[in-house]
Amino acid sequence: MSETQNNDDQKFWETIDTFINQANELEKSNQDRFQMVGASLLFAAARYNTYLVARANGNKEAFLDKKDEAKEYFIAQFTKMLDDNIADYESNFDKYRG
Repeated sequence: MSETQNNDDQKFWETIDTFINQANELEKSNQDRFQMVGASLLFAAARYNTYLVARANGNKEAFLDKKDEAKEYFIAQFTKMLDDNIADYESNFDKYRG
């Protein structure tokens, strides 16, 4: 693995940790509405990824042409990530919830 790849991987995990830490802080200040934090993260991810697709395609026609492909990609990625995290949590449930 190249040094660039290692740096990108490290930055990827650091960025994830930043979002999770922020979500944990938001949950503390919204204890009676903790599910709002998760829903907000999902909405933010959808909005930001839509922006990335629009930016990558330059004009409305190109954006609309790529819309379904982008949706399929993001749905597949989310499903894989969710499945991986559920499996990890299942294996480490007592450790994570302890």
